[in-house]
Amino acid sequence: MIAQGGPERLLLALLFVLAPGCALRPVTVERPDLVDRITGTAASAGADVKHDEGEASADPFVRPVSDVRNEETGAKSEANSIPAESLTLEAARTIALRQSPILAQSQAGVDLARGNLEITDSGFLPTLQGNYGFQAFSSAVGFTGTRGRFPVLPVRGFGPGTQDFHVAEAQLKWTIFQFGKQVAKHDQSELKTEIAKLELERTHQTVFYDVAQCYFRVLEAKSALEIAERSVERSEAFMKESGDLLRRGVITREEHLRAEASLAGVRQEQFDAKSEEEVTVAALNRSMGINVNAPSKVAERREAPRFELSLEQTLSLAVANRREIPVVIRGISVARGDVDIARADFLPSVSIQAGYSNVTGTGIQNANVGAGGIFVTHEIYGGGRRRGQYHAALAGVRSAEAQAQQICDGIAYEVNVAFRGVEDARERIGAARAVFHQAEENFRLVTSRSRAGDATPAELIEAQASETRSEQTLNAAIYQYQRALARLEFAVGVELPLVPGPLPTALPGEAEPGRPPTPPETPSPFLLRSPSTPVPDLLPPLDLGGLTPPPTTTRPTPLRPESSDRPRLFGPPSLARPPYESTSPFGNKP
Repeated sequence: MIAQGGPERLLLALLFVLAPGCALRPVTVERPDLVDRITGTAASAGADVKHDEGEASADPFVRPVSDVRNEETGAKSEANSIPAESLTLEAARTIALRQSPILAQSQAGVDLARGNLEITDSGFLPTLQGNYGFQAFSSAVGFTGTRGRFPVLPVRGFGPGTQDFHVAEAQLKWTIFQFGKQVAKHDQSELKTEIAKLELERTHQTVFYDVAQCYFRVLEAKSALEIAERSVERSEAFMKESGDLLRRGVITREEHLRAEASLAGVRQEQFDAKSEEEVTVAALNRSMGINVNAPSKVAERREAPRFELSLEQTLSLAVANRREIPVVIRGISVARGDVDIARADFLPSVSIQAGYSNVTGTGIQNANVGAGGIFVTHEIYGGGRRRGQYHAALAGVRSAEAQAQQICDGIAYEVNVAFRGVEDARERIGAARAVFHQAEENFRLVTSRSRAGDATPAELIEAQASETRSEQTLNAAIYQYQRALARLEFAVGVELPLVPGPLPTALPGEAEPGRPPTPPETPSPFLLRSPSTPVPDLLPPLDLGGLTPPPTTTRPTPLRPESSDRPRLFGPPSLARPPYESTSPFGNKP
């Protein structure tokens, strides 16, 4: 037993002090700002977002990647801020550059890569380690000889009685040569840091693309809502007029019911357009990184600049600017670095090690011990582990090369699809504009006939619905063209060289947008003909062999429709929603 139980008491006291530390549980940090991102409303939002359109004029991709930082703390969260005025596309992108959590996550990836690079660089420098220890021993078995025969106890021995050791040590280790293993790790870390920076730039482009898509979807939904509201006002006026005509016996009950059905239909379309607008605004807020419930307002943007580059020139832009191409090239180099590291594991490593120890205590001989030397360490047999690592590294190189080919093929495909989408959207603007002018003129003519008493309310409702559908289609085509340009810009990875001005998609006889087209030289087959107008011959004259041909007959054209069940030129009298998503041989429209 130890006298007075000193070491036992010391051990019990040490356990008593350490026990509370071992029983600690991880503390969960409360983050009310995260909950507020879900439940926050316009009333609980913070200050208005301050945006400057001039700030967005600079190219964000040439800025240092350290400029974008995620402010995790603050007295007032800007994530719940509401824009105070109508946002332009440039201002929305500026807000996203500052608020988007996707960018913050990508920036954290860059900082992580830089930290790993610092860790790798530390392998070229020596390590210095200090240790301090206390040990106590008690033994009832001592040496059997006399003290004269054994005059000195060992430095760390178990002599008779009680002994304690106070040991202070300092150790130095420096690996000086590993046959290129540490150099390969350093090169890998540098390449991964460059990859993280390139991925951050591509994340900038992704966020900007998402903002542009959502921005123009909001404008498209807003335009559809405005047209639907005007259509409801017109339908209500038609309904009132139809009721007056029904009471006077001018129209039938069936025609009046058709006016009622048309009004109910356009009101339902108004509700759908309102819901669509709210959903697109929430999507825009999410893409900008602000409160999803914020009532953001966007500024009108109807200009449609021209894109005049060919497909070959567009592909060349993608080769020069897509960030994925240098990423996959560096990825192949990273995979080859794994091969160099696996090869170096088959060879020894050379290191310098030195140490110093100061030993003091009770019942022992105090000492100062220093040691040092050069060491060569080599693992002779590892059970096949190193061979497996080498083969896995070779497979990683082949996988990286195949992935690079796949990504390049994907870039070419994305550029082709986006380029064809721009061409398709540009042509659809011209076609939709021509149809809108025709429907507008048709509605004007039917309105004039209705005032003269030659058109029924059903015809007037049909003409109004046709004009509404064509106007929605034209607006949707304009915004889809702008979304197609944003998709092409995202596909090539750089701002497009656009030419300002109207699109050269107007028809030869078309005037300015919004005006009726100039009548063509050949009369339209849908125009009303007078009863004296003969029906044109569709076949060449026949040779009757000298016989007298029968006299030419005329076919009068009725001024009123013969039947209400005839096929209609513009389809059923209902308000059609704009084609937000349509299909084509090239995939979904952007």
